Amino acid sequence: MDWFTGFSIVAIMTGVTISVVVLVAVGSIRRSLNEGALRQSQHIKTLSETVASLSAQQQAAQTRIQQLTDAHRKLTEEFNALGERLSDADTVQRVSGTAKLLH
Repeated sequence: MDWFTGFSIVAIMTGVTISVVVLVAVGSIRRSLNEGALRQSQHIKTLSETVASLSAQQQAAQTRIQQLTDAHRKLTEEFNALGERLSDADTVQRVSGTAKLLH
């Protein structure tokens, strides 16, 4: 075996070794990217579920606020009506001199 054959064998082995190292590195990077994409899709799914839940809670809260607003308006109307009845009763009491009961 002459020096050229020895050198050729060493060059081929070096090329094969470098190719194997590159293939392993590419495989590792690919696996890492796939795992990252899987984790990201799981996070997106979780976030989507959270957003849907919060949207439903917000809608329920808005409905409850509307109900409370309507109830407040009705109570205000009743309070104003009661105040008018009370002022009317005071006026009548002063004129007639007898107290009237509100029912």
